[in-house]
Amino acid sequence: MEAVTIAPMETRHPARTALASPPGPGTTRLREGTLSATTARHERMMTEARRIIDAGNERGVVLRLTGGLAVRHYAIDLEFAEREYSDIDLIGLRRQSAEIGALLDELGYLENIYVATATGGAQRQFFLPARDLASRRHVAKRGAASLPVYAAVPPSDHLDVFLDAMKMDHEVEMRDRLATNTYAISPADLFLCKLQIVRLNEKDAHDVITLCKDVYVDFEDHPGVLDLTRVAEACARDWGLYVDVMGNIDIVLDRLASYELTVREFTRVRRTLELAQDMMAEASKSLRWRLRARVGKRVKWYREVEETLAGSGREADVAVRTKTGRTP
Repeated sequence: MEAVTIAPMETRHPARTALASPPGPGTTRLREGTLSATTARHERMMTEARRIIDAGNERGVVLRLTGGLAVRHYAIDLEFAEREYSDIDLIGLRRQSAEIGALLDELGYLENIYVATATGGAQRQFFLPARDLASRRHVAKRGAASLPVYAAVPPSDHLDVFLDAMKMDHEVEMRDRLATNTYAISPADLFLCKLQIVRLNEKDAHDVITLCKDVYVDFEDHPGVLDLTRVAEACARDWGLYVDVMGNIDIVLDRLASYELTVREFTRVRRTLELAQDMMAEASKSLRWRLRARVGKRVKWYREVEETLAGSGREADVAVRTKTGRTP
């Protein structure tokens, strides 16, 4: 396919400079009253994430941002991109799990051992100790048995570390892709991670719109670009992932009018999403994909995740679009 680069976003619309009008209904856009304080807090979170990633790079430990803060890392228009972020999400290599633990211990973090146990070591969680815990060394002197273990969210700022892949409703493998970008996973992997969810959360739809609005689109894997070839190829190997990414793009397209976008931004986002669907539909499917497609939705095609995600109000079995016929 001939390479097409979508032009960068236009200058921010004056009406949005101070969020003069409220965000569209049902969106996670921040209003003027909370924007300044929230932006300052998010900058502190980004600074801490970069401190961890830089420390890892110095020691040969690979860690990259994922989740909402990774989208923020690529965003040009922070005023639009800002929403609430609850924690820092990172992804690293499972073979470096011990090194990751040692690095975060050195940086002052304690581990919530419950998470590693519950996920079979596929995910770990760390947090900055509360003041009454004094320091990691002080706690360690009391023995490993006395280390705090939390079955819910830790009592202070925390970070989640995924290993090798983002395993949610589907699995997005990234073991060999973490070195492509300096601080965050690639926009294409972010795009897949956000759209793999069976019941799409509004904040993830918001993040997808931010990516499509602010990131260059290309068809090769270069740093900082949204590589739609990567998206199409990943979905051509996994029928379940294909179904949910296709359906969730429909949902994002339906919600697009709820966001304060200029005409050019609206057209850019819609064109990117529809181009992604066209390439997914046209991509040559694997034998595994074709065999699984024969079974269809008679058998569950996704994992049950422990955390309940806010639904979109639509059934999971929304129609799958194809290049011909853009109506369900």
